[in-house]
Amino acid sequence: MEGKRVVLTGMGTVNPLGMNVADTWKKVLAGESGIGPITHFDPSNLPTKIAGEIKDFDYKKYYTDEQLRSAKRADLFVHYAVAGMKEAVESSGLDIQKDPDRIGISMGSGIGGLTVQYDNSIALANKGARRVSPFYIPMSIGNIAAGYLSMLYGFRGPNLSTQTACATSNHAIATAMLLIKADMADVMFAGGSEGTIVELAMAGFSNMRALSTRNDDPKAASRPFDKDRDGFVMSEGSSVLVLEDYDHAVARGANIICEVAGAGMSGDAHDFVAPDPKGGGALLSMEMALKQAGITSEDIDYVNTHGTSTPVGDIAETKAVFKLLKGKQDNVNVGSTKSLHGHLLGATAGLEAIICAMAIKDGKIPANINIDNLDPEIPLTCINTETVEKDVKVTLSNSFGFGGHNSTLILKKVD
Repeated sequence: MEGKRVVLTGMGTVNPLGMNVADTWKKVLAGESGIGPITHFDPSNLPTKIAGEIKDFDYKKYYTDEQLRSAKRADLFVHYAVAGMKEAVESSGLDIQKDPDRIGISMGSGIGGLTVQYDNSIALANKGARRVSPFYIPMSIGNIAAGYLSMLYGFRGPNLSTQTACATSNHAIATAMLLIKADMADVMFAGGSEGTIVELAMAGFSNMRALSTRNDDPKAASRPFDKDRDGFVMSEGSSVLVLEDYDHAVARGANIICEVAGAGMSGDAHDFVAPDPKGGGALLSMEMALKQAGITSEDIDYVNTHGTSTPVGDIAETKAVFKLLKGKQDNVNVGSTKSLHGHLLGATAGLEAIICAMAIKDGKIPANINIDNLDPEIPLTCINTETVEKDVKVTLSNSFGFGGHNSTLILKKVD
């Protein structure tokens, strides 16, 4: 089991920057923000009126005519998952009819079917219990995207869902990697999906004072590490990665993008929402990932931080990264692509894993935009504000969630 290697052979995404990997990566390298005014509902009574929305999304084009009947009963986060899955399957070149017992799904969501929850709560309050949909429960539960994807494609391998808030996708990918290493599957589709730009969620996060209120300049609102940051920007979408046993991938002549080399997980044991201010849990997660990957911090070329643009979180994480690097910052670039795409909650880490994979593939590290004045409490001097061309061999990506859930993923160029 220890000798098994896991590689990445396909990817798919829909997010505020693009409806596929290629378009997303193009905008990432161009430093183009996907944040704008909210159009999904009228936000006039909220302090935050901006988000990273997916525009003109037509879920119907991702289903066959036969599948559309059941698709009408699915929440938006499921539709996003199906869209990401479609591209992931196509890009992998897999013969999905061959040995479906050895293909599985590890797909998570931080919140699940919030659109359905919100709509049915309104129906209950205004029209009574009989107006609540009989499909409310299966439409809203967070694991239903994983179940739905397995049914659409007939995959009978491991089928599971993670729900660790904003750490969800990294945990889903890590679990998929471990299942392949344990020889429980040859291929795992893994990632996360979120559709939470609804009034209820925006009101909840706004009342926590967690969201940016830079409504007059939305493209500059997500500004990790800048001293004038005032909160994160809510976004939506999905990302699906195809993890595969290395020998299986080689045998079928797959296009191997990179190796999924290591993962770390830890708990802060500190607070419901606030991170450990010393970054202890984050450091533990990163150290665990390095150990599993069999490398040291000196091997890291690029760190895509959790970097949500919150006053406390950015400082705690960068302190942990500084400790991990032992102060040696000459050969590493650090940034947060949330400055471009915002925070997709449970789907974010999957998107950031795709960006890390593309950095390895193309030898380009994206810029961290919107840093006008680096916060003096940020201990790192290696945060890149321009796209860097570099032979990227190792990337490290962090995602942390409410409840003190920490997760780290390490991707590596295949030797």
